[in-house]
Parts: sequence; C-alpha cells; structure tokens
Amino acid sequence: MLLRHLLSRSSQLIIFCGILLISSSAWALQPLAEFLNQARSRSFDAREADVAARQRSLESEAAFGRLLPTVSARGVYTRNQYETAVTLPNGPSIVITPQNQLDAIFQVDLPILDLASHHRYRQASRAADVAESQRALVGARLDQAVTRLYFSFLGAGALFEASKRSLAIAEDNLKFINTRRELGVASELDQERARANLERAKQDVTDAQLVGLTVARQLQTLTGLTPTPADSYLTDDLHAEPPLSAWLSAQDTPEERVQAALSEMAREGEKAAKAALLPTLSANAQERVSNAGGFSGHSSTYALQAVLSWRLDYSTYKTAQAQALGSEAQSIHTARVRRGVDDAIFDAYHRVVSGIARSASARAQAEASKKAEALALERYKAGTLTQLDVTQSQRDAFQAEAARIQADADLAFSRALLRIASGQSPVAAGAPQQIR
Repeated sequence: MLLRHLLSRSSQLIIFCGILLISSSAWALQPLAEFLNQARSRSFDAREADVAARQRSLESEAAFGRLLPTVSARGVYTRNQYETAVTLPNGPSIVITPQNQLDAIFQVDLPILDLASHHRYRQASRAADVAESQRALVGARLDQAVTRLYFSFLGAGALFEASKRSLAIAEDNLKFINTRRELGVASELDQERARANLERAKQDVTDAQLVGLTVARQLQTLTGLTPTPADSYLTDDLHAEPPLSAWLSAQDTPEERVQAALSEMAREGEKAAKAALLPTLSANAQERVSNAGGFSGHSSTYALQAVLSWRLDYSTYKTAQAQALGSEAQSIHTARVRRGVDDAIFDAYHRVVSGIARSASARAQAEASKKAEALALERYKAGTLTQLDVTQSQRDAFQAEAARIQADADLAFSRALLRIASGQSPVAAGAPQQIR
C-alpha cells in the first residue's frame, strides 16, 4: 500500500511536511519562528559557530597588536666572581663591575614599515568576517532543517488524524458486516475482508504515530523545544509566487557572503606573502638602570635604534607564488558557489510551481475518493456492490488523503525553501507559516 511504501523510505520522515496553515483560533503547536529562534541559540551547531566567530575576532585583534608598539621590562641579577674597580689619580675609586650586579632594562619597540604584518592583520580580519558569515550560514541551514522538521511534524499529525478517521470507518464497516453476517445476508468472506481492512487501518495509525514521535524527537533535539500537537489544519490557497527573475535578482545568501569573505582573505594572504619579500623598518628605545656604571659612571643610560632588515630566500618567493594560486582557486570556487545558489533558487521555484499543480490535483483526487468511498458503502448496503468494492474504496480514500497531505507538505516546504535559498527567513512575508 502507498502508506507503507512512504514509511519504508527514511526520506519520507522529512517529506511528510503537513498542511500549510493552522487556524489562529485553534493554534496548539508553537509558531515556527519560536523553533527557529531556539535552534539559533541552543543548537550545538549554532553554539559552535558562535564560539568560532568570537575566536576569530580575538585572533584578528591579536594580529592588529603586532602593528602596535610593544613595551618590555627585564630585571637581571648577576653574581660576578670578581669585582672590577679602578682608582683615578687623586680621585675616588670607581666600580666598573660590582660583584653583585643589578640591571633593569626597559625597552619600547615600534614597527614603522612592515607591509607583511599589515596584510596578515587584514587577512585575520577577513577570517573573522568569514567566521561571522559562517555563523549566518549555519543559521540558514538550521532554518532549513527546523522548517523541514516542523512541517514534517504537522504532516505526521494530519496523517495520524486521517488514519484515525480511516480506522473509525473500518470499525463501523466491520460492525455492519457482523450484523449482516448474523442475519445471514453477508458471507464469511465479506466478514474476513472487513477484519483485514480493520487491521490494516490499525497499522496505518501505528505507522503515522511512529512518524510523529520520531520527528517530534528530532525537532526537540535540534531546538530544545518540545512541540505540542496541532489540532486544526488549513490548506494553502495555491497562490503563485513572484517571477523567478525577482528571486534571482534579490538574492543575498550567507553562502555568497562566506565566499566573498574567503576571497578577500585569500587576496590578503597573497599580498602578505609578496610583502614578505620587502624590507622592514622598525625603531626601539632602551633605558638601562644598573649599579654597574662602567667608565661613564652613570647608573642610568638610554639608547635609540632604527633597524632596517631585509631577508630574501627561496622559500618566501615560492610561498608567494603558492598564495597567488590559492587566491585564484578561491575565485573559481566562489563562482561555483554563486552558480549553485542560483540553481537552488531555480529548483525551489519550480518545485513550488509543480507543487501547486500537484496539490490541486491531489485535493481533487482525495475529494473524489471520499465520495467513492461513501457511494461504495451505500451501494453495498443496497446489495449492488460487494464487500471487496467497499474495502478497496476505503483503501483508495485513505491513500488519496495521504497523497493530499504529502502534496500540500511538499508545497509548504518548497515555499519556505525558496525563501531560505534566496537568503530570506522562512517566516518572511508570504511564507506559508506566517499564521498570526
């Protein structure tokens, strides 16, 4: 049967996405926005992304610190084996090197020209931007996962209600057949078929309940929020979305922002590698306080230095070439991601278009199957149809109802996915779960 075929595929745990709308007067399930907010603050992925972003920000500040002056201080005690002193003619004795020597050295270093460190700082800043964009990307992926599970939970609830209705009909049918059997106007075959139909309906209820429990657990794990069952459902109005060109032109996705930041990071890495071949200029000032005044006799002396250094080596040259190729590779990857974003929007848009047609057809099929179910039972009671016709019509009605739920589910998720793919929130204006 169709239900078992659906449930046998693990992917259907996320395709049974439910009816699009829930009436505001009978709202029991929490709004989708509440689950989205919980996932972005409490899920493991979101917390890891937040820590990574803060770490990259601190690393960027550390790289900036290498461009600032540094201050150092040292205190040294030296035990010399012999004290060195000289006595000037007609003058005092001067200690050149005391036996117990104490030195205090204070130094300030100032980088004046260091292009490599400057570009490394810019590279670290771009890395912080990448981490921040990746946090937004993780949020978008969480939105997609939560939305999928949210509609899956709604769909499981709708399917469970449909299976219970089917079970009630099968029970009434069996009671009717038993009565006819007692009166001698129904065969044993009719009675067994009705019993088999009842047991199938029980299995459908159990299977639908299992789907609901499984999805509810997954949603709770992802968001930390326990979903409460919805008790009323409405269907989508089957409205068309804006043209595809509008979605493609208005896109602003985390994937693209991540790739843009990665491209900038790669370019700064290339510049840093090239700048490592250039000379650097720095200055330092040192103050020394010591009880070893030497021949000058001063206990405190200072020194100022300007240092120009230039290092050329083969490794640095080849590193610069490798960084250039890395920047080129990143540009290619960025173009690929942008094309992938367009493809995702294209796919989601046309899934909405086909979903509208499928949903309309599935609703018509479900309505016709329900009428056929009622007619079959009525004519069986009149003696013009067999019990097999009744059983088959009931089975067809439930399968059509399951197909209608799935079609509405696919349409609901496709509308939400179209917004996520274009960089919008799944609860943006016009999204299927904008209830209140």
